[in-house]
Amino acid sequence: MKKLIVITAVGLSIPFLAMAENAALLSGESSTPAFETVDANKDGKITRQEASAFSALEVTFDRADTNKDGTLDASELSSSRQAGGSK
Repeated sequence: MKKLIVITAVGLSIPFLAMAENAALLSGESSTPAFETVDANKDGKITRQEASAFSALEVTFDRADTNKDGTLDASELSSSRQAGGSK
C-alpha cells in the first residue's frame, strides 16, 4: 500500500515539475537555455529536434531561425535571447 501511495505521488508530481522547469526558464535572465546545453550532439547547430527538449525554445524556434535554414547557431540564439524570445 505504501508503494502505491509513493508511486502515485511521484506520478502526479511529474507534470508540476515540468511546469516549474518551464516557468524557471521563462522567468530567468533568459527564456532559453545555454547554447551548449541544447546542442546535444555538439555540432555547433541546434536542430528543431534538439530544441524540442526545451519548450521555451521550441515555441520560439521559427522566429529565432532568422536565416531559415532549419537550425539555430549561437548568434541566432543570442539574438533571440536579447530580443526576449520574440523577434
